[in-house]
Amino acid sequence: MPIYPRGKSWMVSVGSKADRFRQTYATREEAELGEAQAIVRLRASGSPLEAPTTVQPLPFLGHTLKDAHDLTWRLYWKTDKGHGCHKATINSVFRTIPSQVLLTDITPAMILEAIEEWEDEGNSGSTVNRKVSHISKMLTTAAEQGWISSVPKLPRRKPGKHRIRWMSEAEELKVLNACTQLGLDDLRDYIVVAVDTGFRRAELLGLVANDFVNGMVQLHAGSTKSDKARAVPATTRVAEVLTRRSSNRKLFDIPFHILRARWLVLKSHLGMDDDPQFVVHMLRHTCASRLVQRGVNLAVVQQWMGHSNIATTLRYAHLAPDSLAIGREALEQVSTKPLLKVVNG
Repeated sequence: MPIYPRGKSWMVSVGSKADRFRQTYATREEAELGEAQAIVRLRASGSPLEAPTTVQPLPFLGHTLKDAHDLTWRLYWKTDKGHGCHKATINSVFRTIPSQVLLTDITPAMILEAIEEWEDEGNSGSTVNRKVSHISKMLTTAAEQGWISSVPKLPRRKPGKHRIRWMSEAEELKVLNACTQLGLDDLRDYIVVAVDTGFRRAELLGLVANDFVNGMVQLHAGSTKSDKARAVPATTRVAEVLTRRSSNRKLFDIPFHILRARWLVLKSHLGMDDDPQFVVHMLRHTCASRLVQRGVNLAVVQQWMGHSNIATTLRYAHLAPDSLAIGREALEQVSTKPLLKVVNG
């Protein structure tokens, strides 16, 4: 069931004989999504899915971010001082943006989503900008080699400038209904679990069936950004999703670029193309925002979200309902009223 390059387009060929599905798409991501949807439809109709009789060689799709890094290292960074700092920065970049991402797939929206994740991890504005600068240098080097036609303008962050984008319950319902209409069932399940657990993308995509035990969703040491284990109780709908998906090798066996392609299809369907904050990481913001809005203590929110620094959790504090009124009520409940005495001078 291969995807073939066809000029500047991509051809999907799925199925066999009268049930064969063939269609051309403008981009590789759209072709992968079309292939996945076609397979679902053919399986539902009982049509056989024949494997190709010959193994098709993988076409060269383009240079990757790792290619750009390796070239930039040889040309520029290798002779610089501070190799340790460089290595830590690049490792952090590759944890958020996989090294095998095609250079042509890197957009300002993808970088903005990475920035959201780095800020969530407690990175300062200067640290975030250093990571973006490394990406910019790699893309500039790639452009010099003709690997890409131009370098996209990448967003930067000013220290302390954070905007939290989260979904209301009404918006979430609209999003989930759109997933159903588009046949994006895996993405629908992903959104439900991400909103109710607050797990980061990498944490969620790494989950296996044994990580859901006795009503708790567990993250093991080494699988989290802080390398610390944590577990959160599953809501009723999360338990339903994870139980239903428990036969899968991974609970969410969705490669990075497929998840992103499906999210972009959803975003376009909802008419949200002009909202740069409507990114996958927004689902984690939604979890933290709802916890705070419903009166959960900030210390509990910190533990639930796995924030290593309470300052990260405090970004959501302004969403707490009637926080000043709660303070007034606490003072009103003083059991012993002080006696007021008038003293004549």
